[in-house]
Amino acid sequence: MYNWYSFEPCDTVFFRGSEPMNIGEHHDATLNFPPPIYTIAGAVRTYLFKKDKEKYKDLIKLGSEQPGFKIVGPFFKLKKETYVPTPYCWFREKKKDKKEKKIKIIKASELKTNLIKSSSQGLLWAKGETELESVGGRWIRWEDLFNKETDKQKVEILNTEDFYEIETRVGIALDKNRRAREHHIYSFSHCRLKKDVSIIFALDIDELGEEGILTLGAEQRFGWFKKEKVHLDFKLDGNFFMSLSLIEGTTKANEAVVATGKIVYLGGWDLHKKFHKPMRGYFPPGTVFNKRLENCIAIG
Repeated sequence: MYNWYSFEPCDTVFFRGSEPMNIGEHHDATLNFPPPIYTIAGAVRTYLFKKDKEKYKDLIKLGSEQPGFKIVGPFFKLKKETYVPTPYCWFREKKKDKKEKKIKIIKASELKTNLIKSSSQGLLWAKGETELESVGGRWIRWEDLFNKETDKQKVEILNTEDFYEIETRVGIALDKNRRAREHHIYSFSHCRLKKDVSIIFALDIDELGEEGILTLGAEQRFGWFKKEKVHLDFKLDGNFFMSLSLIEGTTKANEAVVATGKIVYLGGWDLHKKFHKPMRGYFPPGTVFNKRLENCIAIG
């Protein structure tokens, strides 16, 4: 059983990519939003560490990359509706108007033919009147994800940008004497959640309590979390499964992937080892597999 929590930042939040920022090459950084699942996990581990590091040591697992609890998400909550990733095996007719919210979904189905030979099991096929494009990487209401009539009527599909505003922040690096370092100017894109929007996630533990303050990311951006009455029925039996969070590109995942988007490469800093984490590739949320992996639900 999972406990659900919402998180509302007190100010802007910023989670950048892992590419290096070298003099003369780059002065900005890519934006990863919503924050990766392990960023949320890190915030929870820090919260438990400050609360009682001895009592919760089995959950914190200091020095281990994986915490002692399971986490799902993060998703978006808009007013009372929960929005989750859209499967990469769902498509729409390709149109010039990318901002159209209500669209007709074309679901890919399993291809059963002897004309195509492949080592992959469970090939998917989608057909429309014109050229198609995947709606993966976008967001859909939880109810619409499992509505059997979704492909027979127009449904609301939102972009990530529909949940936040971008604020560009420019700064300059400082040396040890707190003086400005020459040629070290940079700019970051910060996110400010729109009105009635919050980030939600689920944990299989109840040690966070009813509410409190979480700090996220290297910049320790803080905000208020509180327990929510969210009831999402995870369907675990089927032929195809969609990831709800980032999935590391392990051998098992690589052999099971059916439909995905652009691979996300993430690293970071290991506070315990005081050294860089190795860069790893991750499948984005909404990736479809023909085997159930962790943080995946059945969609067909």
